[in-house]
Amino acid sequence: MNRPRVTQQSIILGVLCAAFVGATAGCTTSRAVLAWEAGAKAETAGKYDTAVLRYGEAAGRNGQLVGAALGRIRVLARLPDRRKEADELLTDLMKKQASHPAVAAFAAYLALVDGDAKLARKRFDAGRALLPEDAPDVAQARQEVEVALLAAEGKAREAHEKALALGEVHPRTGLLRATLAWNAGDAPAATTALALAPDSPQRAVLQALLARGAGDWAVVTAALAKLEGEAVTPLVLALKAEALLSQGESAKALEQAAEAVRRDPTAAYPTEVWAAAQLGAGQAALAKDLLAGLTARGAGWSAWHNLGICQVKLGDLAAASAAFDQALARCPTCEAPRKNREVLKKIGF
Repeated sequence: MNRPRVTQQSIILGVLCAAFVGATAGCTTSRAVLAWEAGAKAETAGKYDTAVLRYGEAAGRNGQLVGAALGRIRVLARLPDRRKEADELLTDLMKKQASHPAVAAFAAYLALVDGDAKLARKRFDAGRALLPEDAPDVAQARQEVEVALLAAEGKAREAHEKALALGEVHPRTGLLRATLAWNAGDAPAATTALALAPDSPQRAVLQALLARGAGDWAVVTAALAKLEGEAVTPLVLALKAEALLSQGESAKALEQAAEAVRRDPTAAYPTEVWAAAQLGAGQAALAKDLLAGLTARGAGWSAWHNLGICQVKLGDLAAASAAFDQALARCPTCEAPRKNREVLKKIGF
């Protein structure tokens, strides 16, 4: 079956926060800068109330300390009951310094957290070009937000290429980098980045997807076994169903795939797995209807190939031959549709 994509929105939240802590002007001992540094230390230690106070003190003493102002907003945005306050402070800061690259990047980041890629792009593009005097961490933060923004816009390959240009993977961004690599079709880079990511449900899903690509269904099953509750998404259910199919467990696979489709009727991968489960359970007509809907929406080679199998089982060999041709047009190197097409040619179809 074709490669299922993974959405980035679920892993953007919190991934980039550390990039905005910001370097302080260590060469000075002004009271404003000392307060800024105290805020950064408090934030790192998880003492968020103290961090808000110290960042606020620094910004109040010196309005040019953009990093301190952003630090206060960043910490407030992490506290659900103070997000409104963060938004108000950010709006005020943007009125004064929307073109500052750090302000533009962080404002875009918050829009991404809220799932508004269009607003994020508008805010990001409002930022001026970097200047030599800008701190290195500002450039890093801007680059990381741009990667996340491209990913949110569906530009998987471009996002992955820019992520590679960032250089070494950090555990903080390992999961996002692995997701981008997977969506761009770069399994080796995804594997490398994922190895640095901390354990999480999203990491388990990517591990399962990589194992699926290698045909290692035992690893797929093991990776998904611990997921429960909200972590059991339609994608997870579909992966479990496909693993069951590989073991010949058509009835159990059908149950898992049906639930995946019930939860997300528009998703192509769960629907294709459901069709395969129907086919495995001897329901070729039902599988054909599902696959016909997928191919009409622009499905990949495997949906066309399975459609051909259904048509063979239903006795429509001319339609099967055409379906195998469509599969080969989308994947000229795929052996299964090529072999099936050759068999039909030998008997005149």
